[in-house]
Amino acid sequence: MSIKLKDICKHLGGDLSGDGEIDITGVSGINEAEPSQITFVANAKYLGAIATTQASAIIIGRGVSGNGKPTICVDDPYWGFVQTLELFSWDSDKQTESGIHKTAIIGENVTLGKGVTVQANSVICDNVEIGDNTVIMPLVYVGDGSKIGSDGLIYANVSIRENVTIGNRVIIHCGAVIGSDGFGFTPEPKNQRPYKIPQIGTVVIEDDVEIGANTTIDRATLSETIIKSGTKLDNLVQIAHNVVIGQDCCLAAQSGIAGSTIIGDRVNIAGQSGVVGHLKLGENSVIYAKTAVTKDMPSGSHLSGIPAQTHKQELRTQAATRKLPDLMQEFSQLQKRVEELETKLNDSE
Repeated sequence: MSIKLKDICKHLGGDLSGDGEIDITGVSGINEAEPSQITFVANAKYLGAIATTQASAIIIGRGVSGNGKPTICVDDPYWGFVQTLELFSWDSDKQTESGIHKTAIIGENVTLGKGVTVQANSVICDNVEIGDNTVIMPLVYVGDGSKIGSDGLIYANVSIRENVTIGNRVIIHCGAVIGSDGFGFTPEPKNQRPYKIPQIGTVVIEDDVEIGANTTIDRATLSETIIKSGTKLDNLVQIAHNVVIGQDCCLAAQSGIAGSTIIGDRVNIAGQSGVVGHLKLGENSVIYAKTAVTKDMPSGSHLSGIPAQTHKQELRTQAATRKLPDLMQEFSQLQKRVEELETKLNDSE
């Protein structure tokens, strides 16, 4: 695949300097780029690499010199880089054959929109609805009564349980499980053994959500587990029953949200963090890596530590903790001096 530099410039809405007829075959970092590739400079520390890069063209910001190389000048070079990546990215419409594969199993009363693709060995159960142009990769399971919107992409080995609702333009990566039973048990009266509580609710995934590989989203005990529009979940994220995650949130890998917790809009949760159940975490909050949130937090919170406290206070706690060995040594020395002084005082008596 190759694209003329002038066509990339038109796509970005930038200003071209140099030969627009150059064929660009890919995108790469400025130090790794090879001839026929395009790169970008969005950070001042890489300006020196402009002179040495092997790239055939560079996406730069206003007022930056390309050192004689062909350039596309834009207001935001990183955004230009992202838009260029889209031109060269894997296109499911071009890489997959539309239609229903002969090995796919399609149940009764299934409604398929225009241009739907269902690939090999996928199972679409009864009463399922799939919107226009959605692609179902191999070995996907869609349970009875579930609904998937238009322009979606469901990668291989995804399991979507019964009566789940998924919106438009949703991407679900390999191995994700949507609508598995919530982790609900109660002690039996006689022997106190864990007794399973039926999980009869559902999951609602709104538009423009992306769900990473091997992520699990549990169905509600009652009502709905909800992932609101624009939210992005990384790989290996656990969302428990009856959780509500707001719009445009980002949850990094190995983070987990316990049952019935409500996450506000535009919350960022870094890797290996957890939020305990039945809490409310306000919008526009940031949870730093390996943080355990154990109580309600207001909007705009920046939290870290176990248990979570303000990030500023956690940094102070970490700094104090690092001083403990020296403080312990000083304390031992002071304790020894006190003992010596007490001995002298006793002897003088």
